[in-house]
Amino acid sequence: MTRSSFLASFLASFLALLAGILLISAWRGPAHAQSAPKKGELLSGSATVVEGDTFDFRVNRVRVWGIFSPEQRAWCWRNGQRWEPAGEAAKALRECLKGDAVTCRVQRSERRWFRKRYVSECWTDDGRDVGACMVRAGWATDYSCYSGGHYRDLEAEAKHGGLGL
Repeated sequence: MTRSSFLASFLASFLALLAGILLISAWRGPAHAQSAPKKGELLSGSATVVEGDTFDFRVNRVRVWGIFSPEQRAWCWRNGQRWEPAGEAAKALRECLKGDAVTCRVQRSERRWFRKRYVSECWTDDGRDVGACMVRAGWATDYSCYSGGHYRDLEAEAKHGGLGL
């Protein structure tokens, strides 16, 4: 490799790296654009479902408080077939939200991978508890170590009715 081709290759790599950094910065927005929500504060807006217990409000990722839903790539056996329920759980969360605006009260924040997410109690504009909707439909379970058994009875009803999971 000649010196000029090495410099051209190095310059191209450097410019690609710089462009990537600028794109990420533009995507995340300026650091001062939005302060991080604190415990007790409300978040609201239109939600984009990520998983059966997680959705995004633009830049804020929210995990629904008190429930547990199957993670991506989790699987089990159902009727003798390997089954990955995460997609169906996410679909059920979309149904619970039904395109309505959602309001959430932040309970705590936690770092998940490279971003924060806000564990929050959430409800739709018509007052439906999002966690209760998911547990009642059988697509989430009561996460009792956090909820203190708040959704325990709804989980038992869903199991008795053979719903969801």
